[in-house]
Amino acid sequence: MVTIAEYATEHGISPRRARTLAQQGRVPARRIGRAWVLDDDATTSPVTGTRPMSPRTRVMFLRALSDQSVRGLTGSDRRRIAGYLNRLRQAEHPAALLRAWFRGAVTPSGFSLGELLVRAAMDGDDDIVSERLARPQRRFLNSPDRLARVVADERAIHGFTRAELAARAGTTEHDVKAVESGEAIDSLVTVLQVINALDVHPLAVPTAAVRDSA
Repeated sequence: MVTIAEYATEHGISPRRARTLAQQGRVPARRIGRAWVLDDDATTSPVTGTRPMSPRTRVMFLRALSDQSVRGLTGSDRRRIAGYLNRLRQAEHPAALLRAWFRGAVTPSGFSLGELLVRAAMDGDDDIVSERLARPQRRFLNSPDRLARVVADERAIHGFTRAELAARAGTTEHDVKAVESGEAIDSLVTVLQVINALDVHPLAVPTAAVRDSA
């Protein structure tokens, strides 16, 4: 058996918060006398062995999480932060993942999206984190430059090569490259295919991105 204090340490929350979650039935704990305990198989974490982020990585990750973008990052930093975002989006228990990554860190106190989500995770408000991350990626793509940036960012976050994205979108690698470069291509349908293949829901698409828009 595992004590509620041990569970709290493993998941990066305070013992008091863990006891509150147990009392609310949100942690599979039971009372023995005055103590809360959990069976070993009830404490299995989806993030066992996940290492905390370095302070530098946390700064980059919080900005990327707030913007849902890896703009401004290059090389290994871009690949690493994009990978973190993708893993978080795909996680069955994203709040637990955030707690593992920010274990031992000072809880962010700001009000950007990233800081709010990390704070919710640290407070044990897992449903808030899951609900927010489950929302569709709705973006205003109202200029060729914005369209290019979002497609390039989302391709990096998904971990696709241009050839892989082209195959998913049913188009050519040349067209994907053109969209990411802000160049006009022949068909609005092709632009939408690329966007949809990245699970992005456009709130606007620039007509300037299409040659035949006139």
